Amino acid sequence: MTTTQLVPNDNSSKELIEIADQISNIIESFIEVGILVHDNQGTPQSNAALSSKMQQLTRQLKHLSNVDPKLIEDYKIPIDVISYVEDGRNPDIYTREFVEVSAKLNARLKGKMQGFAKLQEVLGDKLQTEFPRLEKGVENVKTRTSG
Repeated sequence: MTTTQLVPNDNSSKELIEIADQISNIIESFIEVGILVHDNQGTPQSNAALSSKMQQLTRQLKHLSNVDPKLIEDYKIPIDVISYVEDGRNPDIYTREFVEVSAKLNARLKGKMQGFAKLQEVLGDKLQTEFPRLEKGVENVKTRTSG
């Protein structure tokens, strides 16, 4: 997940929350339009309700289009998340799976680092035991390479 700005300033975070609310309202309006279209009886009342909801949706989309592009251009959405949404899957699942995979990889990397640290210690000790005159050099290498 690539982001160029990890922690937005206070104003932009408030604006992003407002944008998220607007998007939620738009999604809700789309759902309501779908219901109105599905249940449309062709009566003047149902046509008026559909027309009213379409006008409301148009206003919501127009209001959202007035958002400053600079506010959201720093937030990159991974293509995998977009694919999840297009496939009708919950993007929270992607987040959970991403965190799980990252935790596994981090645990594996930690194990490798601990293994190399142990190897450095054992190898350094053996070198010092077998070649006492290299003791200062081995200590120097151990000091420079220990994390």
